[in-house]
Amino acid sequence: MVKDDSGHSRYRRPFRVLIVDDNRDAADSLAMLIRLWGHEAQTAYGGGAGLELASAFSPDCCLLDISMPDMDGYAVARRIRSRPEFAGAKLVALSAYSSEEHRRRALEAGFDHCFVKPADPSALEGLLTMLLQALRLAERTEALAEKNVQIAEETKELLTEVKEEIKDVKEELKEVKEELREIKKASGES
Repeated sequence: MVKDDSGHSRYRRPFRVLIVDDNRDAADSLAMLIRLWGHEAQTAYGGGAGLELASAFSPDCCLLDISMPDMDGYAVARRIRSRPEFAGAKLVALSAYSSEEHRRRALEAGFDHCFVKPADPSALEGLLTMLLQALRLAERTEALAEKNVQIAEETKELLTEVKEEIKDVKEELKEVKEELREIKKASGES
C-alpha cells in the first residue's frame, strides 16, 4: 500500500494470481491471459510445486486444477487454507468436473469459487476484477481504521490537556475569589 499526493492510501502492487495445473499449455495460456488483464501471474505444474510457489509468491488468488496426479486440487486447497499466511487468498477451482458432488467437495476443501474448464475468459476476468476491487476496499478500510485509531489517540491527548488547563483555570479562579473576599473584607473594616 502506498500513499498518494493527497495522503490517501492506494493499493499499488499488481494482483498476484497463482495457477496450478498439470497441463502446462493450459496453465501457461491462462497465465498469459491474466497478464494481459494487468495482473501478475505465476504457474506451477503440480500440487506440490504449487504449494512451494505459493510460499514464495504470496498470491492473492489461486486458480487450482482439481485433477492432478501428484496432489489433487482439493488437497492443495486444504493445505493452503491450513496456513495463516494465506488467510486472505481466494481459491478458485478449475475442473472438467461439473457435478454438484464436485462443487460440494470444492467448497468443503476451502474453495471460494468454482469454474468448469474451459473457463469463460470474460467470467474469469470479471471475478479477478471483483477480487482486486475487494482487496483494494479492504486495504482502504484498514487504512481508515488505522487513521481512526490515530485520531482517537490524538483526541484523548487533547482532552487530557484541556482537562489540565481547566483544572489550572479553576485554581486561578479560586485564588482570584479568595483575593476578592480579602479585598471585600478589608474594605468593609475600614
